[in-house]
Amino acid sequence: MSVRKTTVPESTITTRTATVPESAAAEATFEAYGRLLKLLLPSLRGLCLEDAHGELLWASPEWSATETSGLVAQALAASGAADAHGMPAAAMRTVDADLAIYAFALTDGGGQAQGAALVALAPCGSRTEPRPLQYVAALLAPALVCLGSELGLRARLGARPPLAPRKADRVAALASATPAAAADPATGLGELAAELDALAPAAGADAFDAHLDLAMRHAQATLAALWVPERRIDRTRTRSGQALAPTALERTRHHLVAWMQLQQRTILVNRISATVSAEAAPHKILACPILRSSGRVTGVLALFNPPAAADFGAAQVAVAEAVARRLSAAIDAQYDARTGLLVRESFERRVQKLCLGGAAGETHALLYLDVDRLQSCNDSFGLHVGDEVIAAVAATLAATLPADALCAHLSGDRFVALLPATSAAAAEASADRLREALAARAITGLPPGASTPTASIGLAMLAPSTDPLGHALAAAEAACKRAKAAGGNRTESHRHLAGSEETRRGEAAIAAALRHALAENALRLDAQPILPLRGSYGGPRFELLLRLPGAQGETIAPGKFLPVARAHGLIGAIDRWVVGRACALLGRHAATVGEERAQFFVNLAHESLLDESFPEHVATQLAAHAVPEGALGFEIAESVAAVAPAAVRHTIESLASLGCHCALDGFGAGARTLADLPDLMVDTLKIDGRIVRESLVEPRAATMIKAIAQLATVMRLRTVAEHVETDALRIRLADLGVDYGQGFAMAQPQRFEELLQDLAVFEACVGPWANLPVAAGS
Repeated sequence: MSVRKTTVPESTITTRTATVPESAAAEATFEAYGRLLKLLLPSLRGLCLEDAHGELLWASPEWSATETSGLVAQALAASGAADAHGMPAAAMRTVDADLAIYAFALTDGGGQAQGAALVALAPCGSRTEPRPLQYVAALLAPALVCLGSELGLRARLGARPPLAPRKADRVAALASATPAAAADPATGLGELAAELDALAPAAGADAFDAHLDLAMRHAQATLAALWVPERRIDRTRTRSGQALAPTALERTRHHLVAWMQLQQRTILVNRISATVSAEAAPHKILACPILRSSGRVTGVLALFNPPAAADFGAAQVAVAEAVARRLSAAIDAQYDARTGLLVRESFERRVQKLCLGGAAGETHALLYLDVDRLQSCNDSFGLHVGDEVIAAVAATLAATLPADALCAHLSGDRFVALLPATSAAAAEASADRLREALAARAITGLPPGASTPTASIGLAMLAPSTDPLGHALAAAEAACKRAKAAGGNRTESHRHLAGSEETRRGEAAIAAALRHALAENALRLDAQPILPLRGSYGGPRFELLLRLPGAQGETIAPGKFLPVARAHGLIGAIDRWVVGRACALLGRHAATVGEERAQFFVNLAHESLLDESFPEHVATQLAAHAVPEGALGFEIAESVAAVAPAAVRHTIESLASLGCHCALDGFGAGARTLADLPDLMVDTLKIDGRIVRESLVEPRAATMIKAIAQLATVMRLRTVAEHVETDALRIRLADLGVDYGQGFAMAQPQRFEELLQDLAVFEACVGPWANLPVAAGS
């Protein structure tokens, strides 16, 4: 038995609303098939039928309104090839952990394609992965054969059910559905789409309010609300602009959210019972679901009008559904799908707006949380239990901190929360309550007797400065590290650290040394070679390392001066200095660098990655010093790429357009996977040093490295192992298939200027690395 399976790019799946104008007879026939398939597959989330042109014929009420035209096209394209076992041509797409979509070509007795059946399935029972396509096809094959014959017979007898109107026809019909809509061009969907497009760059609560205002105006409503409980979104807007009492729609909100999760479709209430309870809101209601990309309902967009107002009609429904789709996409972009908390980029925007718009003298607190012993939990009980811990921390943050707190998942085991308009004492009390709540929370998957994960929290107050969040984040992170070093499960406040006169003097001295070094061009760049572990060498590769000379001739370690630089808002200036200095030296040795095809990589801080003007600075320096194309590259931390993907992708694309290569640093330590890499224009993966070090003694780490190397080869990406400190580790990594290594077992850093002077000699001497003995099987 075989199934002709095709894959579809994820970009072909978007949201749409299924409008189903069917005859009663056709409705009854297709409903019978829907009930039959539900009996065969109890986890069925919906059935949709399309004709051979991709037009909608029928959809079950629970269908999640997912656009699957690409999926259908792939199944129909394969339907012409005969299958020896009578199995239908099929395609499958896993949307997310909640949903998988299966498409099956429907043919009549003569093998002529009549359309396609789309089946939405959720994981069943304890299963977490979607059912195999072959299994679903074998189970449904008899019913699909009958359904295909039914469509073929209807077509031959001219009894084909009327097709849903094409999109252009639906828009025209909706725009003229009511006299008010026809008379008022403001209700045109084209104008609405243009205004929604103009809102796309906005983020946060203001963007949600703007969407609600648009919906009210175009749908001629007096009140609009957006309720997404799992994202802690509760926004209401009135046409008059007057604020609504917090409890005014409390019961309505509760009922609408529950009803929407059950119905999973647009709800329209134009007739209000004369016996309506005094506690219920006497409104005409138009409510649309807010969906995740999987089609799962997470909230409601609701429009209200008084009983005496005109009924909501088809034009208003079209407006509400269009706004709901945009809101669904906006919420997906601003929140981390894994935890339901804000992504870093959205968090930073909201904090910046809060700081700029706050009242004079208002103070805000920042909590930096790091889960204790999460790696030990992963190693002992499995990654799935670690994921449960991360979800539990996120849920505890949302449930324990004040309602106006802004919470974000930075990456891996790190979280951050901003407590607006609060004192240091109140923030410390909130942090302690958070730790206590987490320690008392039961974690799914932990065996009896296992210790519950705890958290270390660093606290810092946002102080007035050019970069209050950057300073507070660095201070809170430092305090968190102090809490972990003291044993974990405790709160450390930055003000306690700052209470040490010696600490204050030390940080001030480092900050002064940094400013002086930047002004006098006194920072130093070293270059560490990145050498081949096996196979051909290619061109020489190096990572540029920043050094800060001390007053007594010593070298101050980056781990000591970079946190101070971040706390004092100097990171952006340092990155720009590094780029300028590297370009100046590369330009001075352009002939040798170009001849040897050498590449030099610079680490970028997240502040520079999120700085829209940074690529322009790079372009200016490359042109001013005539740097050979491809000589300068950049390393982007995987943790930053995971939490601010849109901004990082834009920066990488801008740098790539300048001829700069980009590498993803620390890969394997965070949430990003190889499946995400096509979205980033990187050509090198630097495997996280912790995983590299563990590969000699931990089978799980070795397996992970081997999988990364194999899949990277398929995707034509180079792999680099960091922290290769011993010959045993170098041989092990070569055996696992890694391309390059970097560390003291490979080569030690040297002065960048001196290396450039001897680059030709270095290249001539490095060849033997390609022929070093490696373990069998490499």
